[in-house]
This record gives sequence, C-alpha cells and structure tokens, in this order.
Amino acid sequence: MNDLLSEKYHEYKKNYSNLKEWLADSAIEECWAVGTIPAYSLEPYSSELQGNTPGKILGKKKYSPAKNRQKLFLDSNGDIIGEIRYSKFIERKNDWVVYRSFYLRSENEVIGLIFGSALENKDDAILNKIILVELDGGVIKKSYSHSYDNKKSERGYIYNNNIITNIEERVWLNKYVEHFYSIEKIEPLKIVEKVQSEVIPIYPE
Repeated sequence: MNDLLSEKYHEYKKNYSNLKEWLADSAIEECWAVGTIPAYSLEPYSSELQGNTPGKILGKKKYSPAKNRQKLFLDSNGDIIGEIRYSKFIERKNDWVVYRSFYLRSENEVIGLIFGSALENKDDAILNKIILVELDGGVIKKSYSHSYDNKKSERGYIYNNNIITNIEERVWLNKYVEHFYSIEKIEPLKIVEKVQSEVIPIYPE
C-alpha cells in the first residue's frame, strides 16, 4: 500500500488546476463550516487524536469567506467531495490565501488530496498529503496516508455495534511507531492511548 500511495501522490501532485475544474463541474451543493481546526476530516477522529476539537458545520445557508471559515462541496449523494479553507485575505493581491482538499469517491474507497496554501485564484499548490480510505459497505475500515515529507501512516478502525471503539495506528517517519487508542466515551468524547500498563489522555488533553 505504501508503494501504491507514493505512486498516486506523484500522479496527483501536478493536477491541482484539473482538480479545481473537476470540483466546479461535479459539485451540486455547498455548505459552510467554521473553526481554527477544520470541521470535516476524511479519517474518523483525526483532529481529536491530535488533541484538537474540530470546527462546526454551519449548514447550507450562504456565507461569505472569512478567516477560519470553510466551504464544503457536496455531490449528488450529499457526500463531501471538496473543501476550501479560508486563511487570510491579502489586500494588495485582492485575494484569499486558501487551503484546498479534494475527495475522490468510489464504491470501495475514497482518495483524499490535501493541498497546501495558495491564493484562491491561482492554479498551483503543493500536495501536502494523500489519504486512501478503504470502505466495506460504506463503513471505513482502514486508512492510509503518504505526506510530502515521506511520512506514512496506517490506521485500522475496530467497531462494536457500528460504533468505533478502538483505533490502531502505525507510523513510519525515520522510525516505526505504533499507537493503540481507545474511544472510552462518545458523549462527551473521551479518547485514551494505552501504552503498556499506562493510560494516557488524548482527548480532551
């Protein structure tokens, strides 16, 4: 899988302008979100595993771009296929610094393409990360990622009664590391990491 993701990373990293055109042609609806941390993540609990609280979906009411707002693009199935995160307005350029993400969906997988910052009207940006999510009956079972700095990760999601109870993570960057997370409560959310006999709070920190 690591080799496949590396190939796909190099395949998509030069397709920023084509992906912008694809999203403009494919999106049926838009909705908005707000927060310093994005409201949407392809990988379950991705923000929370970093100790962060994700933003909030505002809905389909029309909003204007503003710092820390996100515009989400939906396809005909109501699935998110793209995102623009508004970061900073540059007066002299009369343009926003944005971060774009694209989500290419098929029956058994989703490919997420997470690009770095660029002016909204520019057609070039660095691909920071590619994520591949495996689906089984629409349920996320595994996710894989490959970053520009050659960091690779794999996450497995364990369910009980259709609710994620555990996440097993493997990371490759200079050295190999494993993490074993337990979702102990949903409301309010509580995530811990189990390291041998020690239990470390992850979210909230």
